[in-house]
Amino acid sequence: MKTTLSLQFKLLIAVALVIVLTLSVLIYLVVDSQRKLSRASFRDLAIALAQALDAGIGSKAELDDIDKLQSDIYKIMWLNADITQISINLPTKDGLKVAASNNTALVGKKAALESFSSYQEGIIFTETLVEPEGAQTLRVITPVHVGGQRVGTYDIRLSLDALEENILKTQRQFLLGAITAVLVIISTLFLLMRATVINPIKVLQKGMKKIGGGELDYKIKIKRRDEIGDLAFGLNEMAEELKESYEFLEKKVAERTHQLNLKVKELEKFRKFAVGREIKMVELKKEIKRLEESPKKEDK
Repeated sequence: MKTTLSLQFKLLIAVALVIVLTLSVLIYLVVDSQRKLSRASFRDLAIALAQALDAGIGSKAELDDIDKLQSDIYKIMWLNADITQISINLPTKDGLKVAASNNTALVGKKAALESFSSYQEGIIFTETLVEPEGAQTLRVITPVHVGGQRVGTYDIRLSLDALEENILKTQRQFLLGAITAVLVIISTLFLLMRATVINPIKVLQKGMKKIGGGELDYKIKIKRRDEIGDLAFGLNEMAEELKESYEFLEKKVAERTHQLNLKVKELEKFRKFAVGREIKMVELKKEIKRLEESPKKEDK
């Protein structure tokens, strides 16, 4: 059995799809914008931390005090729980190496190529890393300045777990809000369409069936100044014109029938007259024949 969808259901599906698509795009844009802003704020935080470390270094000689550098690193990390690693890279005769870090396993090893580029060109390098356990980390490499001169680089890593958690929370809130909005909008549209479109269309359908069935006196009671009102008015006018046409045709048919009846009566009279005349002619012929035969009998 073939099922058909009502106009109301089709309209609701179309509206729901448009709303869901629009809200999905909106949620994506908002979340993406939040992620970019948050990561930009994390980058600014890393730069501020680097400046704070710079402020604690009064001269190049202090860079040789590894214990102090280590202490400054731990102080900064203690103040910000999102920091997972801080390394200070200083130039040596063998290249740029890690002089101090909260990850002591890195001390004495060569710094990354990005650190060398940051040191040589004085640029700030940022990238997002995925750690082996799956956590995301924002890496910021910025030059170390002492007395306005570049003397090394900071390699700072900040955990993005809290950021991603906030983003997921925002997504859930937006999703819940979107579902609520869709339900409210669809319910409102359902009631509005039922009152302004569906019910009037049902009235029009009923009127069309009545008029199509021959009830030309039936009037569609819709008084609206819109397309549906115009359609109802047009159907009522059509029914009135059909009624007038039928009445005119009935009158013409009645007149033609009356004329035909008159002609039939005239023909009937003529037929009777002709039949009577024919009978008289036959009787007259018989009389003439009888008269002609009477003298012959007398002569005999």
